[in-house]
Parts: sequence; C-alpha cells; structure tokens
Amino acid sequence: MQSRIFRVDKAGAPSALGPLEARVMEAAWALGGWVSVNDVCAQLQYKRGEKPLAYTTVKTVLQNLADKRHLKKRAAGKANVFRAVQSREDFQSTVIGEVVGSLLRTQRNPLLAHIAGELAADDESYAEFARILAEKRAQRDDA
Repeated sequence: MQSRIFRVDKAGAPSALGPLEARVMEAAWALGGWVSVNDVCAQLQYKRGEKPLAYTTVKTVLQNLADKRHLKKRAAGKANVFRAVQSREDFQSTVIGEVVGSLLRTQRNPLLAHIAGELAADDESYAEFARILAEKRAQRDDA
C-alpha cells in the first residue's frame, strides 16, 4: 500500500493531494484518456482575476503526479501525455479506505463512537447507513 499524506484544505475539505495537484487531477479526470500539458492548461478553470498557471508549472505538476503514480506517462512525439491511473471515484474510495482502515486498526472505538454520534444526529444519514450496512451483510452472507 502506498503511504499517503492526508490534508485538509482551506475550506476544510479533506484531500490526499495538494491544491495544485488536485486542480490538475480534476482537469485530467474531466478530459479523460491521454492528455497533454496543453490540454490540461486549456481545461483549468480560473476565478475572476486569478492568474493562469504557467505551462511549466502544469508540466511539473503532471510529472509529480506521474512520479507519485497517480498518472501514467508516455511519449507522444517530442512531448509527453498523461492518463489518470484511477477514476476519480476509485481514487476517492482508495483514499477513504486508507484513512478509515488506519483509524479502524489504531482508533477503532473512538472512530465508531464518532460515526455513531454523527449518524444519530441525522435521521436521513442513519437510514442510508443502515441500508448500506444491510447490503454489505447480505453480500457477506451470500459469499
């Protein structure tokens, strides 16, 4: 298993990627397939007044993501193209699995107590959790 650093961004959202890495990965996922640096540069969205990222910055971030094995890289003429190793959903599932798995191994009771407290406060979330738990139990029993 790959060791991953888990971050919380400025808005409080959890991420396994840095801010630039997350933006570049989002662009790569949105484009799908093999993408060039130019493709990603064109796909990136900017807030009003925000300065666009330099081509060399995007190229460096893509290379870093390839080095971290989030992207595959291959030559395409004189340039390189990149492709996401996992879909956004699979990536998120992997990250959540690593974080929760680690917490279950080392902090099982506090984690379960926290989840129970969060679910008890919201009937809709509790019902969704109960439905998912029933599905998982049925799958286990069928195996």
